[in-house]
Amino acid sequence: MKNKLAKFHLIALPTILAGIVGHFSSLTKFQRAYQIELPADWGFWLRFSTLSVLKKQLRFLQKHDHWDQAALKIYLKQIQPAFVKQVSVFQRLAESFEQTQQVGSEVYTQMYVGSQLKAKKKLRLVLRQLGAVVDDHGFLQLLGTHEFARNLVPHAVFYTAFRADVWQAYPGKAGLNRDALGQRLHLFRSWIDLQNIRYIRQNYTGSTDFAKLQKYATTAKIPLDLTTSAAFHNRSAQVFRYPQNMKVQISAANTAASSNFNNARMAEFIIDLDTRNFVSEWDAYCFESDGRVDSDPQHYSKKQLYQIANTESFNYGIPKGQQHDLPAKDHTHYYLDVKHPFDPQVRQLATQAFRSPQVVTIGGPYADLIKRLPDLVSWQKIPVSQRNAVYQEYLRFCAKTGSVPGYGGFLEQR
Repeated sequence: MKNKLAKFHLIALPTILAGIVGHFSSLTKFQRAYQIELPADWGFWLRFSTLSVLKKQLRFLQKHDHWDQAALKIYLKQIQPAFVKQVSVFQRLAESFEQTQQVGSEVYTQMYVGSQLKAKKKLRLVLRQLGAVVDDHGFLQLLGTHEFARNLVPHAVFYTAFRADVWQAYPGKAGLNRDALGQRLHLFRSWIDLQNIRYIRQNYTGSTDFAKLQKYATTAKIPLDLTTSAAFHNRSAQVFRYPQNMKVQISAANTAASSNFNNARMAEFIIDLDTRNFVSEWDAYCFESDGRVDSDPQHYSKKQLYQIANTESFNYGIPKGQQHDLPAKDHTHYYLDVKHPFDPQVRQLATQAFRSPQVVTIGGPYADLIKRLPDLVSWQKIPVSQRNAVYQEYLRFCAKTGSVPGYGGFLEQR
């Protein structure tokens, strides 16, 4: 028996060694192709193991996640500094690769921005990785291997880069109505809203959602915008009396570091004027055990449909508001966000049950009450029993002057 084992080892050992040498040779070629620099004092097995892991990671990122060579090189570049510290190299490799599976993480964003894929292919790549599929009720479900990074902030570079690619891929009046990808991109806005709401609620303290949002804005040094119309977020099933909600957008002006990006009035939050909490479709939707959203419109109550009808909406285009920072011919918000493809059936039902009022500038009964933060304080001081009469006085002032100054501005001017 011992003789047989010895004979086997004599036969197998050269084969094993040849396999190792052949594999190392392929790793050396891989190292040269991607210009990977490893410390000169690294031993054979450390070099062998590191290159083996890297090669497997890049093969996965290319074949499974569909990244291009430019993005792969960005991935390698951000790992390179870890090679100086031998102890942490494998931990860094694992952490960096994990970030490639988290949309909007630091590593993922670097790869997305650095990718040389055309805009439409990049947009499609993100939706594919998230497993974006439109179900039988017209609702976009995310069923993929990737997920949003938990630390993805509402003003993130990833969002501004994604937004810029939407502009490039869908210029002109047709907007997102041009093709099936545009339809999915429209529906995808809701999932960005969910990430933004979760981030604010989970990372900041405060007695209300608005208090948490203000803390986020202060910490991130992001100015809030309250000047864009909230008419589409004050839908009512009865005769319209006065606004119940206000709109807050981030950032009030562009704060993006790159001249290629613009994050002005991108993320959006709808605030109930009484509770100061978010009004959001995601507080109405029910998740099933497999992670899908129950998208059957018949499963939702009238109270839930109110939330769905008046929900927030991430902006691919730039709403104008009263910031005066856009050229007169800029209509990206209208073409990409307002004149959009079909909503899911549940939201179609909600917006049929709850109608948005016409604005005062065209003879309607709606005028924003909140244009500045002091407006909210002034309005909340008015007893509920008097609000309808006070609002009618404010509405007449807006119609007469042709301006909508907010309730506090009205008190100053009358």
